[in-house]
Amino acid sequence: MKCVNMLAFAFSLLFALSVSATPSLVQMVGFLKQYNKDWSFPRVKEIAASINYTMFDPNVVGRVDITNTFVGAELNTEYLFGTAAQFGDDKNTSLIGVPLNQTIVELVAQGNTISVQLLVTFNWTVEIIPVQFNVMFMFNDEGKVIQYDAQLQHSSWLFQDILPKFVPVLAKELDLPETTSPAVLVGKRASFDICSAHEQFCTGENLQYNSTAECVDFIENKIPFGDVWQAGQNTGICRYFHKAMVSLRPSVHCPHIGPTGGDMCVDRDYRQTVTESPFPQPFFQLPGGLTLADLNLPPPSDKL
Repeated sequence: MKCVNMLAFAFSLLFALSVSATPSLVQMVGFLKQYNKDWSFPRVKEIAASINYTMFDPNVVGRVDITNTFVGAELNTEYLFGTAAQFGDDKNTSLIGVPLNQTIVELVAQGNTISVQLLVTFNWTVEIIPVQFNVMFMFNDEGKVIQYDAQLQHSSWLFQDILPKFVPVLAKELDLPETTSPAVLVGKRASFDICSAHEQFCTGENLQYNSTAECVDFIENKIPFGDVWQAGQNTGICRYFHKAMVSLRPSVHCPHIGPTGGDMCVDRDYRQTVTESPFPQPFFQLPGGLTLADLNLPPPSDKL
């Protein structure tokens, strides 16, 4: 498969192709070039701390299939950039990788929307590994993102591939034999890190557990750790994703690592998830204002 590096785009050609678009193709590709720089470590740390990615419209709606739907620039900044912001800050091995650079594999542009397939090089602590994302971005007239929809391809396969490689590292950190189940090791690593973050940042009105022991027991015994595609469900991996944000805004994020999961780490209905769209408008329009009905195609249904 032929990959096209975003930094190698012929800018003059794009300008010639986009003179009539609003926003222009130049603006949209300019976003991709900037995003490539920004969504990479350690730049993600600076943006997460700002809690305001300037390339997002204030009312942006974003969805990442393995986690959740986020509304507003603050939440989208925290979850896209903040998840990886604490990588390398302590001696413990991070269970979440960080993006290093991106290559564009496919790019489709129509009107104010682009659909892009990204091959992202991740440092997953124990290995450098390629990760594929498919993302649709929609822009306003100023070239800022107003909505995006992202899918992590082969997410379960990725997790199963990387999980065994954590075993010797986590076993040494946790002082456990290497014969310990990988699921047990990542569960214990997660519970220690989640509960340490809770103890440090979730105090007073933000308290979720009465003790660290109660927190550890809940994470290890009351909920499943889960697969990476369950990072928006009532799981340990969801709370592990969210623990990186509690230092930024404890009042908002402490409930997400607590027993209730707030409104983020909760059980979800499969049919509702796949049939209901959180987006104010479709990403792509048919030519001439046509609809699916005009083409005698069935429209989306909520009766599945």
